[in-house]
Amino acid sequence: MQTWDKRGSVINVEMRRYRESVLAGLVEDGYTVIDADDADDDESGEVIESVKAASVELYTAECQAIADSPTISDAELKKLLDTRAKTKTERHQQRKAELSRRYEIEVTPDLVEKDDDGWYPQLRMHYYLTLGREFLTNRDAKRAKAQLELGENSVWKPDFNKGQLLPAVLLLENLNLLQFLTPDVQLRGSDEKMVEFKALAVQHRHVIKNYLNVSISEKLTSIAIAQKLLAKIDLKLDYVGRLGKRENRECVYQFVAPDDQRDSIFGQWLNRDELFLSESVSVTNNIDITTPVIDTTSQLIPKNTEVVSGTNNIDTQTQIPDTSQSTSQTLNQLENPVTFGWKGLKLKIREGLNSAGRFYTELVSQVGEAVGIADGEPYWNGYLGRWQVWVKFADECRSVVCDWLVVV
Repeated sequence: MQTWDKRGSVINVEMRRYRESVLAGLVEDGYTVIDADDADDDESGEVIESVKAASVELYTAECQAIADSPTISDAELKKLLDTRAKTKTERHQQRKAELSRRYEIEVTPDLVEKDDDGWYPQLRMHYYLTLGREFLTNRDAKRAKAQLELGENSVWKPDFNKGQLLPAVLLLENLNLLQFLTPDVQLRGSDEKMVEFKALAVQHRHVIKNYLNVSISEKLTSIAIAQKLLAKIDLKLDYVGRLGKRENRECVYQFVAPDDQRDSIFGQWLNRDELFLSESVSVTNNIDITTPVIDTTSQLIPKNTEVVSGTNNIDTQTQIPDTSQSTSQTLNQLENPVTFGWKGLKLKIREGLNSAGRFYTELVSQVGEAVGIADGEPYWNGYLGRWQVWVKFADECRSVVCDWLVVV
């Protein structure tokens, strides 16, 4: 983290002194830098304008080429993502495929340009602040889970914080930002709700800076603060004019809904999230764990009991025990009978080893499975949306995702 901070400080300084840093880099690469003051003003101005015109022309052609690229399948997209050296045509195809799956509408040159300008994070924030609010917790949980699995139960804090949207959405909700999105309602800086809004924003300006990267100060007007925060969802208040008596005129603003297809995009995202939620609920309702009746004095747990635990269905199957191979165990009356039915079972773990540690991940890659001793029954982790079980390994007891467990 310290190394990352130091390197980030160097990059920030170079960005603040961008011109000097670029020129120094060019000189180091062997280029000869000619001072613009030594050149003819008219000639240099023409060069600058021609470069700007060429840049606009090339970028317009690039956006059009991406929009005109053929649509590819998911398999073809995965193949392109795994390809290191791509042709220009393949890069265009990949870009269009990513935009098509991101926005779920027709890809146009205008959409390509908007995405390059950072439209997607703004649109996503607006969606989870309104229509998609109920799906935000699951979205953040899935992202956290993916980062945990990738990092073997560890996360890189800057990436984790950047990937969580719930704090920023809660902050905008507490600021009541949506009150400004009512059409045909004129807003003045002297309005009572505007004064209250400014006081609340100034009071929590440090939190706003941390979570939204928006600077708030007492010098800003309430309208200016509202415009800054609305920019986080790519919206703004339109200027109507200066209204009121001559000696007390005020600037008046009102919200005008944009015509940028975001409603269509939100509709697609809403259908996608509702479908995913309904499938998740269906899976949870289909979970059925059958536990044998356990006597309060003793319990027989056969060796050939097979336990299959999956994400979609969890079904416990108990075969007829072979009395010659069964093991007798004494049940402590203080133990939960259901928990005791799982405790002590040796489990082969075929998946879910990212949560068990590097050693067991390497073991699975070599022999295809790992073995541990169950320390209780599987439980539902509502935050991750997965079934997990505590398993004793050689070094310690760890909670492992129940992708697949088999009793040995």
